[in-house]
Amino acid sequence: MTIRQKLLTTAYWIVPPLFCLAVYWPGLLTWFQMDDFAWLTLPNQVYDWHSLLRVLFQPSYAQGSWRPLSERAFFLAFGAMFGDYALPYRICVFLTQFANLALAASITTRLTGSRAAGFLAAILWTANSKLATVMAWTSAYNQVLCGLFLLLALHLFLRYTETGARRFYVGTWLVFLTGFLAMEVNVVFPLLAGTYALACARKYFRATLPFLAVSAIYAALHLTLAPTHGSTPYTIYIDSAIPATFLTYWRRAFEPTNLHDITGIPAFTSWLEMAAVTVALLAFTIYQARRRQWLALVFLAWFVIMLAPILPLREHIYDYYLTLPAVPLAMLGGYALVSAWRAVTGWKELSAAMAAGVLAAVFLILSLPVAWFAADWYYRRAERARALVWGVERVHELHPGKVILLDGVDDELFWASIRHSPFQYLQIPDVYLAPGSLTSIRDHPDLALLSPYVLPAAVTLHGLDSGDIVIYRVGRGPLREITQRFVVPGNPQGAPLRVDAADPLDADYLGPTWYHGEGQFRWMPRTAGVRISGPLSAAQKLYVTAFCPAAQLTPGPLKMTLTIDGVEQAPVEFTRGDIDSTFVFTPPPASIGKSNMEITVKVNRTTHAGADERALGLAFGVFEIR
Repeated sequence: MTIRQKLLTTAYWIVPPLFCLAVYWPGLLTWFQMDDFAWLTLPNQVYDWHSLLRVLFQPSYAQGSWRPLSERAFFLAFGAMFGDYALPYRICVFLTQFANLALAASITTRLTGSRAAGFLAAILWTANSKLATVMAWTSAYNQVLCGLFLLLALHLFLRYTETGARRFYVGTWLVFLTGFLAMEVNVVFPLLAGTYALACARKYFRATLPFLAVSAIYAALHLTLAPTHGSTPYTIYIDSAIPATFLTYWRRAFEPTNLHDITGIPAFTSWLEMAAVTVALLAFTIYQARRRQWLALVFLAWFVIMLAPILPLREHIYDYYLTLPAVPLAMLGGYALVSAWRAVTGWKELSAAMAAGVLAAVFLILSLPVAWFAADWYYRRAERARALVWGVERVHELHPGKVILLDGVDDELFWASIRHSPFQYLQIPDVYLAPGSLTSIRDHPDLALLSPYVLPAAVTLHGLDSGDIVIYRVGRGPLREITQRFVVPGNPQGAPLRVDAADPLDADYLGPTWYHGEGQFRWMPRTAGVRISGPLSAAQKLYVTAFCPAAQLTPGPLKMTLTIDGVEQAPVEFTRGDIDSTFVFTPPPASIGKSNMEITVKVNRTTHAGADERALGLAFGVFEIR
């Protein structure tokens, strides 16, 4: 091998990772945000082998996902070793993506016979601004790790079709099966391998059918064992909206988000670029198909296949879902560019090749600034979250045992941190927003209700009088204590719109028959009372959440009856034990606007738990008007 060949080989493997690092380096230094905080609590939940298995393998019922390797094991292992020191997590993400780039380049090279095409595929994939989220948000590691398994399985399968060596087929199976531990999108691998085999290596097509059978079995088990339980953003719709969702993702795959706001370039430029690239890629694919060259069509099919699992999620369209579908588009782009230049024999072909090069250059020029800006935005937002979390940790050290209220939290900081309970992994209880904070936070009821995060005015006033509360303002620099200067807004003498029976600060709004609180819940006997603010309008309802032990249901369903301001409501029944159940009631018209509304809760029987001599009815729970 000549020195020139060695240099080209070195550049082939080294330049794409260095390019990725240059574009997304803010992501390497990014701290935690959003869902990361929930995963950081995993080490606190492990006490023995049973709890370890539960933490690793319990499905996420809100999202309907089961990802023990890319979420549970990843955060559990790194959390145990590094806690909230984010750099090791980020290094792992980047190294995994570097491996993905090498595999994408290798697969493209093997399929096209061109190292230049493989190199360009890795560059084009990296330049796509839709990778910014996975390169800067640790919770999105599932996308990166799933990509590793899919690409490695494809690489091994290609080696099998090239050599016929059984060891590559066995390796494909091992990687394919392990990929299910990373992300459910792994089910598409049989279609990826089958599409390629059918088009380009037909005698190996039958070897892909066992993979398809395993994916079908996994899909059936996944839908049974990890359903979404009606969580709205993750509801699956198999309907006429799927084509529109597909077109949305196709457009976003080429159009940089917020291009004008970031670069000043007119927004229509990205639309023109998307349209031009679409026409060019489709024209190239049709041209190749007419020559009975099917590889371009395979790449387009791979895009559709990788996108297919998320198309039914019409209410959950996010750019980072394009991380994996962008790979075959980059492969197709690299293949088209090299094919255009290889075909140059005259001015006509040269013009076409130059046009292809210009399109690729325009894509890079538009996408790269947006990719870097997006990664930097995640970095800056995470820095705000870090300052807040570490600031609250210091406040907790200064005021142990006191409830901490935060004033001045804005919309961005709330949804990046507070919404995801970032203090749980530090085991700091009772951190709330101060009354009046919701005026600066946009409401997204499909994501979360805001009221549980805000301490009501009446409770705040009581806590300030008793000295149980400290209030700190969030702003530039360290948190500042404003406890003595804080003025409680609203009508602090009335009852709050939300009463948490388990919260000691809400105890004044509970009747005398309640038992003492026990952590996250409080037991009632057969009858108990609650005082809460009345609804502000006839549109608001009373939501009651309680926990019914399974032992209560042995004789049959448990009946609960509410009386609101003397008006008895229709009874409701608990039919499932050991889970939280929420019921909705309509307060009487006379309760509208009242500062104090009286509620009486009654159950038709009680039970006993072990040596506990108390007569136990239900464990509460929250009473809330919304």
